Order: sequence, then structure tokens, then C-alpha cells
Amino acid sequence: MDTIQFHYSHNSAEPETTRLGGLISGTRIGVEVEIEDMPDAPKVPGWRCIPDGSLRNSGVEYVFNGPIGGAGAVSRLNKLQAELDGQGTFGPRTSVHVHMDARDMLWSNVCDLVTLYAMVEPYLFSLCGQEREESIYALSLYRGENQITDLINIFRDGPLALNSRVWSKYSAINILSLRERGAIEFRGHSGTSNTAVLCNWINHLLALKAFIHHPDKSLSSLPKMLSTHGPMAMLREVFGDLVNSNREHVLYSEQKLYHGVWVAEELLFHSRMRQVQSTIRENNSGQKQLLKLKDKLCAD
Repeated sequence: MDTIQFHYSHNSAEPETTRLGGLISGTRIGVEVEIEDMPDAPKVPGWRCIPDGSLRNSGVEYVFNGPIGGAGAVSRLNKLQAELDGQGTFGPRTSVHVHMDARDMLWSNVCDLVTLYAMVEPYLFSLCGQEREESIYALSLYRGENQITDLINIFRDGPLALNSRVWSKYSAINILSLRERGAIEFRGHSGTSNTAVLCNWINHLLALKAFIHHPDKSLSSLPKMLSTHGPMAMLREVFGDLVNSNREHVLYSEQKLYHGVWVAEELLFHSRMRQVQSTIRENNSGQKQLLKLKDKLCAD
């Protein structure tokens, strides 16, 4: 099997929950919420509270006590919001990290999800908070200098070559978490304990995985959809009704989306080239490549 569970020797993925509680799928997630000015941080059921030296004034990080999906995850978010109401500070140094279970995904699914993320990243950063685009702890793909080249190499070399020398955990989409937890980590969102805001964000991330697994959805069709029907149509194809309540973020990001799609097309192009090269090697074993290609093309 080519699953993430197999490649990194993780425990089997638990069945997805059917009680969704406001989330669009039952995929298990982990959530980490950073907050400052918490000298007497309260205990919250379903969460661990960990001191965080990167934060100021007794800053802490609340972390899900184990991954959970659906209604159970929403219940934990509600409890955190209730306990932190009126306490602490969500300043520019604080953020929210979401780990999405990927143990059931094939490596090719992961590559496709990262490519899809690259397409829509400007829109997702608009959801995260405009200040997050400048964060050095959540580097965006469409603004990074070397990240696309690094991803092309990672896609080519496969899951066993993935390590901290080829990818940084401080990327907005952290695939190093695949090795450690069997999950993809999204680090982009600004600090908050608001359940409605967090559910909106988590649903957008769950929609990425749902798109990749949908038999009738096509990743390669999205660039043409953007060029012919515009940003709203493309985003609705990926996120469905979620974009209806986030129209201001579509408007804010629509020009940047063209750059995001350009980045994704770079990844798609190199992925297709690798497939072609693999097919050529398989079909031309022991023969001169050029001669056989000429024969197939009826060329002189």
C-alpha cells in the first residue's frame, strides 16, 4: 500500500465519525491555539495547556488531547471559547495550527492536496488574517522564493526523502508533520478561540481533502475554470457553499489567486512530466527512446 500510514509506520487511521456537529466531514483533526497574558491559565476539558516560550507574558498553547473529528472536535472548541472568554490576548505572535489526519491518503493524494492548496492559498490567507501573510512562522507558497522548487523535488523523491533538510516546519502548510503524526499541519491562521471562526477555517481545510478524494472532481480543470469563469466559480468548485459566507475574502484575494494558480501549474507541469518520463521508461525498456518515439509519431 502507498498510504501515509504505510510509509511512516503509523497506527491505522480510525474510522471517520458520522456525527459532524457543524464540520463538513468526520476526518480527525488536532488543534493548537496560542494565547498570551495567561499567568493563571484555566484547565479546559479535552485540552492540554503547555507553556510556550515563543510567546510573551506567560503565553501558553492549548492543544487537543488527542485527535478527534466532527461533533467531538466542535465540543472541545466550544469549551475552550467558554473558558477563555475575556481572558488573555490574541496578539500578532499568536496563531492556530490545525493537523488534519492524512494516514489514509496515498502519496499521490498528498501531492495533489498540496498543489490544490497552492492554487487557493491567497484566499485561505485572507481567511487567516491579513497580518499572517507576513509571518515568518507560516511562510506562504506564493510568496516563497524556493518553496516551489523544494516541493517539485519532494514530489519527485517521494515520502521517504521528506525531512527537515528539504522542507521547513515553518511553512503555512507543513508536510513534515506527515512523518511525525501522519497529518498535514496548517499553520496560517491568526490566534483566536472563537468557535465559529475556527469551524469556518477547519471546514475549508477539510474541503481540500474532500476535493482530492472526490471521484468527479478534477484538479487540472481548475486553472481553466479560473480563466473562463472567474475566481468565485473556481473557489465554489473547491469549497462549495463555504464561499457564500466568505465573499469578502474572495474579493480581497481574487487578483492574487491568479498567481496561486500559476504556482500550482508549475507543480502540475512537473508532475505530468514525471508521469510521461515514467511511461517512456516502461514502454521503451532496452530500446532507443528517440527511435521508438519517432515510430509512434510516424516521424521521419
